[in-house]
Amino acid sequence: MTRSALPPADARGRPVACTSGAGADRSASDPPEGGEPDPLERGAGAPAWRSRLLGWPLIAAIALAVRLAYFATAHGPAFDHPIIDADYYDFLGARIASGAGTPDEPFWQPPLYPLFLGGLYRLFGHTLWAPRLVQAALGATTAALGCALARRVTRTAWAGGAAGLLLALHGSLIFYDGEILPTSLATCLVTLALWLATREQPTWRTALGAGAAVGLGALAVAPALLLLLPVAWAMAGGRSHWRLAAVAVAAAAALIAPVTLTNRARSGEWILISANSGVNLWIGNNPNVDRTMAIRPGAGWDELIAEPERHGVSGAGGQSDYFTKKAIGWCASEPLACARNIAWKARLLVVSRELPRNEDLYVVRRQSPVLAALTARVGTVALPYTLLWPLAAAGAVLALLRRERAARIVVAAALALAAPSVVFFASGRYRAPLSPALCVLSAVCLVELVAPRERRAWAPIAAGFGALSLTLWPVKLAVDRIQFGAEIEYAVGGRLSRLGDHEGAVQALRRALSLRPDYLEAGYHLGLALQRLERPREAAEAYSAILSRHPDSLDARLGRANALLEAGESALAEQAFKALALDIPEAPEVWVGLARAALLRGDDASADALAARAEEVAGGSHPRAAEIRKQAAARAPPR
Repeated sequence: MTRSALPPADARGRPVACTSGAGADRSASDPPEGGEPDPLERGAGAPAWRSRLLGWPLIAAIALAVRLAYFATAHGPAFDHPIIDADYYDFLGARIASGAGTPDEPFWQPPLYPLFLGGLYRLFGHTLWAPRLVQAALGATTAALGCALARRVTRTAWAGGAAGLLLALHGSLIFYDGEILPTSLATCLVTLALWLATREQPTWRTALGAGAAVGLGALAVAPALLLLLPVAWAMAGGRSHWRLAAVAVAAAAALIAPVTLTNRARSGEWILISANSGVNLWIGNNPNVDRTMAIRPGAGWDELIAEPERHGVSGAGGQSDYFTKKAIGWCASEPLACARNIAWKARLLVVSRELPRNEDLYVVRRQSPVLAALTARVGTVALPYTLLWPLAAAGAVLALLRRERAARIVVAAALALAAPSVVFFASGRYRAPLSPALCVLSAVCLVELVAPRERRAWAPIAAGFGALSLTLWPVKLAVDRIQFGAEIEYAVGGRLSRLGDHEGAVQALRRALSLRPDYLEAGYHLGLALQRLERPREAAEAYSAILSRHPDSLDARLGRANALLEAGESALAEQAFKALALDIPEAPEVWVGLARAALLRGDDASADALAARAEEVAGGSHPRAAEIRKQAAARAPPR
């Protein structure tokens, strides 16, 4: 099909707003009854100074300034030290920058962000400021694109500026722009894809760019791949343009294919992007999703991840498939419970407050006055989503009523970007890429509020009030009972231990225990850190303190026994090891400990026998047991 270089005109010679789609949409430039200009047309003829004032350069500047102000004022453990997923991304980025590459195994998480970090660390050194400054620029770009997109959708300069400001001052997005997480990168890429997809006259270059943006977005945050559906639909416009849809799909596939083939080469399994999809699906689809969403890093998470192996399933792809089949099997056997679960997750998606995952925004927001102001929360009223959800819901209804191409594409994109939170599970960082679409739809609503043109306004009003009621409706979750302040300090302690700063780890772990004295993992790792610092008496005290609250912790008992031995308390240590031998005789470390105690009291024969028992339990050689046997043999009198 040949396209004219000029847009088609209506009977009065004026350009028609959009001719893409199954047929030409109603011209948005037709005036409503009474002869007044359409409010959506305002801005096209606005004075140049007003257009510049409300344009994307100013929005980008505001967004960048606010993010830099946040970085300059932020201080706290969660900002100073990447934790959990962020710590792992930082580790991978440093490894890539050093030339070691990624571990020789399938990607557990999508690989684009570690590569992004690796490139920045290679250029600027291992400093957290490099990714943060680049992500501030990405956040500013997202706001600028949102401004341009809203102006395209509404054809109103001030509405574009309003959407841009909503994004520039979006407290949650500002927070994620400062985190060592792929959220900022993915949000910018999906906004770029949406901006390209809404062009009135798509070309093969537009399709190529939109598909590539989706592909890259999926390599940052895998569920972003769902945006390919509305992008392909937007490119097609109608059956005659299916080739553009094919170009978009091919562009995304071309970027994802090398990752899939790398996973195949490393494991012999077909894993599209990352191997964590199965467990994430199970977390959000099981008989007690509220409890599984609250599983924290540590023993609970390790037990969940090890479940496939306990059932004889090996390999990253096989283990992911294990959880996927388990989730699908549960939904098939309990369809009503599964449907209720999906409805509950959809309800969680629209709550105004941020739902925590690795950290709680409402704990870390105190680290900066900028963040505190832009994420203000009073009860169930929380910025920015108390404002965004009602406006966006009303804007979505208006967009569907008017059947305008660009607005319908934004609605479809919003549904696609909301789907992961409903299919998997809802949390703040996973709904962040949805925010630009919500801000654009909010702008559609704002235009209607200023100059209404819908005769039947009850539908968007009902949608807005319905969304507001769901947004403010209180919800209690198992994750709310977690002491995130203590967990942040514990995670900081783990990172510092990994980096070799054991003294810093001790301080962080003690802060965690001051916030939550019964924190088993923090107490155990405090003992380990003190042992690494060669302070065994303090370590034994730390183990004893946590054992007073968790007397059945075998790890803490073993740690205390070893610390006592290192402190020279051989009798107490031997007594502790003997008690452990009754409870966990299958643990080689227990017999090694008994052998060390025997060696210290000069009983070389017993030390040799106990070390041999450790090797037997280990099923072969055991380095520490072999060393003890060697020492015992060297001290034995000649025959």
